[in-house]
Amino acid sequence: MLHVTNGDSVLAGFREAGIPGTYLAWRDVLHDGPVPQTASLDALSDVRARVIAELGGDGDYAVLRAGFAERDRTLAAFREHDETVLWFEHDLYDQLQLLQILDWLSHQDRHGARIGLIQIDRHPEVSPFFGLGQLSGRQLAELLPARQPVSPAQFAIAREAWAAFCAPDPRGLAALANSSFEEMPFLPAALTRCLEEYPSARDGLSRTERQLLEAGASGARHRRDYYIASSSRESCPWGDLSVYVRLDRLSAGSKPAVDRLGPDAFALNERGRRILAGEEDWFREAGRDVWIGGVHLDAGSRRQWRWDGVRLKADATDD
Repeated sequence: MLHVTNGDSVLAGFREAGIPGTYLAWRDVLHDGPVPQTASLDALSDVRARVIAELGGDGDYAVLRAGFAERDRTLAAFREHDETVLWFEHDLYDQLQLLQILDWLSHQDRHGARIGLIQIDRHPEVSPFFGLGQLSGRQLAELLPARQPVSPAQFAIAREAWAAFCAPDPRGLAALANSSFEEMPFLPAALTRCLEEYPSARDGLSRTERQLLEAGASGARHRRDYYIASSSRESCPWGDLSVYVRLDRLSAGSKPAVDRLGPDAFALNERGRRILAGEEDWFREAGRDVWIGGVHLDAGSRRQWRWDGVRLKADATDD
C-alpha cells in the first residue's frame, strides 16, 4: 500500500499504528507563491522548490528540489502497490494537494490500480478538529477500512479545479467556489478561502493581512503573537511560515503598514490604521507583486482582481 498525506505529523501516526505500506508526505504549501500551468509534474516541482526556498522554507533550492524529485518518484511508482490511499482533510492546504495528486493520477494509466480516498472535516474524539495530524495511531487505523475508491466524477472535478487554480485568469476558480460537489464536499469552502487571499475591494488587504493588522491594533508585538491572533480567526489554522511571509510583506517597502521594531517584533503604524479604516488601499499603494496559483497579482497591471467578500471582480483599472 502507498499512503499519501499532507505532512510528517500524520506519518508519525501511521508508524505508531503500524499501518503497513509506504508513506508519502506531499509537503507543499500550494496557496503560497506561483503554481503555474506546466507541461509536467517535474516542471512544476522545479518551480515550487524555488518558490519555497525563496519564501524561507526548510532547506535551500538544491535540498528542496531533491526532496520534490524523490516525492514525485514515489508517487510515480503507485502501480507497484496493491493500492494507493490518499489521506486528506477539508482545509485549503489539503484540498489543493488533493487536487494536484488526483489531477496527476487522472492522466496516468490506472488500469488495474486501486486508488482510495479518506477525507474528513471532523472526528468524534477530537474537538476542535483541525486535521489528521491530531489523530492518534489508533484513530488513523480506524479510518482506513472506511476509505472509498476515487470515482470518475472525483477525478473529473479535480482536473477541472486544478486547471482553474493554475490558470492565469481566476474566473474559473471563482465559479467552482460557488458550485456544490457531492463527490468533493469540502472543495467549495476551501476555494473560497483561497479567493479571500485576493486584495479586498475595500482596502487592498487579503484576509490574512487584515487579520494581522487587526492583531497589531489589539496590541500584538511579537511575531508569534501575530500568528496566534491570526490563527484564532481561522477554522483551520495556517502554517506559521505562510502567515510570517505575509507579516513580512506588511512591514516591507517605503510605506509599510507595520513597523519592524526588531527581528521578531512589529507594531501597527498610522498607515496601517488608515488601511484598516478603509482610508488607503494597501495593494495599490504598496506596489505588491504576489501570486495566487497561476494568477500574477501585480499592482502595475491593467487588470487587478479584487475580492468583495462575495465574488471576485476586476477593479476599475481594467478596461
